Amino acid sequence: MIAAAVKAGVEPDDLLQAVKAHAKESEGYYTRSKVCFSDNWFKMRRWEKWLAQIWADRKKAREAEAKGRASLAEWIHERHPLCRHITNRQIEDLIVLKLVTPEQVRAAGLQA
Repeated sequence: MIAAAVKAGVEPDDLLQAVKAHAKESEGYYTRSKVCFSDNWFKMRRWEKWLAQIWADRKKAREAEAKGRASLAEWIHERHPLCRHITNRQIEDLIVLKLVTPEQVRAAGLQA
């Protein structure tokens, strides 16, 4: 069952996260009347619920990162006073992603 999920394209780390999430949710329950044990949990594909949540959380995090990078790029474009709080690593990432150029970074008073 696990091999089939992986063969279908589920990342092993995602499946492991689903298992850990299920374990945390069912912590303290030790009878089959309260928790679905691993044999049935995999057979009934209950891990899919957790994968959906993991993927949704990951998408939300990527969107937040993109929004944050866009804000930093806007500060640089506008030469905003808050530019001084942008780290060198963030500047490098913005340049690699072509959200700003080294010239724009220098014009904002930062070092590329």
